[in-house]
Amino acid sequence: MNEAARKAWNEWSDDYFYKSWYVGDFAADMETIKREPMRAFPRDVREMLGAAMPKLRGRRVLVPSSGDNLAVFGFHLLGAKVTSTDIAENQLTNAMKIADANGWRDIEFRQADSMTLDGVSDGEFDLVYTSNGAHVWISDLAMMYCAFWRVLKPGGAYIFFETHPFHRPFNERTYEEDKFVRFIKPYTSTHLDNEPPEYHWRVQDFMQALLNARFTLTDYRDMQPYDEDLSNYALDDKSKRNWEVYPFAALPSWLGVSARKDCIEDLMRENL
Repeated sequence: MNEAARKAWNEWSDDYFYKSWYVGDFAADMETIKREPMRAFPRDVREMLGAAMPKLRGRRVLVPSSGDNLAVFGFHLLGAKVTSTDIAENQLTNAMKIADANGWRDIEFRQADSMTLDGVSDGEFDLVYTSNGAHVWISDLAMMYCAFWRVLKPGGAYIFFETHPFHRPFNERTYEEDKFVRFIKPYTSTHLDNEPPEYHWRVQDFMQALLNARFTLTDYRDMQPYDEDLSNYALDDKSKRNWEVYPFAALPSWLGVSARKDCIEDLMRENL
């Protein structure tokens, strides 16, 4: 992950993360997660988690680019042994404040770049999970996925959901103003040279990078929000779910992927 992104998130952390999520607009979502920890994940992701890892209690789970740490807290409340990593130290500091305030003292917080996961041991985790927004700061998907593959145990799973690439060419904000769908870039333009730099990966970029990192794809989903999803994931304005009223609703909101770390020895035994 680039240094500019680390600096930006250190600057944004107090307002975007701590104030908004835990004492502001999204504080109700935290209370929901405390009551129903699986609500930390959108419905489709819950189904993928259930298929890949039916029993989370006692499992070692890594959440790189942990950001708002909602997934971290959800996994912890479900009984997993969770490690939260992020390149921005202020994100981790704020997450630790929330964890301490709630008595969640056995969550491990480590500063680490998701691209390399330096300091994280090989074969340490049963599950690696990243949530929406992690990939936009990553300049080399295959490099990151190779790091995820390295830290997983044989047979371990990697699951993520991310903004669907089909949304990236459009400017939804200007539509709110003039009700006209406008393209802002080609689908094939993946690198935005702004500050900090952003990366708008295509579907094929995700898939090819997973294959290059030796993952086996076990589930893929074009995802839409459901009423039961948290306010951060769901569209509170129901009209925005009707594509005839809001054209972007004709596109999937996110893509979701579940992949497995297969080892040659395991595959050979299965084929005997």
